[in-house]
Amino acid sequence: MLSPERNGLLTDVMNGAPAARLMRSYWLPVAVTAQLDSRNPMPVQVFGEKLALFRNLAGKLGLIDDQCAHRGTSLSAGAEHFKTAGRIDARGLRCAYHGWLYDATGQCLDQPGEPAQFEFCDKIKLKAYPVLDRHGFIWAYLGNAEPPALAPVDAIAREDGVRINTIGTWPCNYFQVLENMVDPVHVSILHQDTDFDQEKFAAIPTLRVEPTQWGLKTIAGRPGYEREVEFLFPSAVRLALPIMDPPIALVFWAVPVSETQTLSFHSWFLPLPTGMAPAEREEKVARMKKFIYELGDGDPIHHQSKVNAQDKFACYSQGQVAKRSHEHLGRTDAGVSLLRRLYFAAIEDVEAGRDPRGVVRGTTPEIVRFDNVT
Repeated sequence: MLSPERNGLLTDVMNGAPAARLMRSYWLPVAVTAQLDSRNPMPVQVFGEKLALFRNLAGKLGLIDDQCAHRGTSLSAGAEHFKTAGRIDARGLRCAYHGWLYDATGQCLDQPGEPAQFEFCDKIKLKAYPVLDRHGFIWAYLGNAEPPALAPVDAIAREDGVRINTIGTWPCNYFQVLENMVDPVHVSILHQDTDFDQEKFAAIPTLRVEPTQWGLKTIAGRPGYEREVEFLFPSAVRLALPIMDPPIALVFWAVPVSETQTLSFHSWFLPLPTGMAPAEREEKVARMKKFIYELGDGDPIHHQSKVNAQDKFACYSQGQVAKRSHEHLGRTDAGVSLLRRLYFAAIEDVEAGRDPRGVVRGTTPEIVRFDNVT
């Protein structure tokens, strides 16, 4: 169990709290690339901060403060008579109220209502964050230091198959989602009536956990089968879904919207061997889509799987922010216990001015492979 003070250190992600500073030390996904077009800005909220994401007509991405510096009108929120309040310009994003224009760095470039001799564009600059469009996601670096490298994790960087990127929402604190990631024992209980209801998953597993350079690894042992799952700081998990052959490789990130809301960004990758017959290929892709969109297939961006719905229930029914002072952890919670210890240590690293676990500086491998994840 944790005291309310220690629990708050993990769960508070608002106003520059220690956990927020830790998570902001990494690149984080903030949107699926397919959500953003060149005609309309997109509202983004992370760590309680409201931002406007846009791609100008020249193709340059920007992520800036959502409130116009003139009189605070939203640059991205919906409006009654037009789709979005902000308007895409060749050079950036223009406020729909009085037309002030901002580039991708947040710099004001134009103030149409001001006489030329009284313009003060050079003195106006909104907060802005670096953004990348890579592997089908829009990534943002929300920290204050020099951005680290974006590690090309195999499931998002491989090209020898088919990838589907989706987004999910969780009505609870992000750390409950993280704890679910490092708890392989629940698969045998919670997911009994899903695609995991196979002979190899029926037995309650033995459990080992190990710290790694990226975060930690859980090893769940069942008769004749051992399954490893990697957790990557600050909030990602890499695993395989052996519901078909070859297995689906999944990596997903949990990103706080606020203390009581979380987004999850999922990249589902199905390796397809060269020379596979077209009919077999189509059958396997259809099988993957059936798993992802099991509860609803009308929205290709938001996945609707039964497994995800069960995980979500198990997390949000603990309360929007779990009170860990009343829990009773056992040996099967070894992953949860290690995650907390590593998180507290990483928070201390950031507070001391050190890079936390999993931050990569300099060059990275072409692809960070987790070949042991099965």
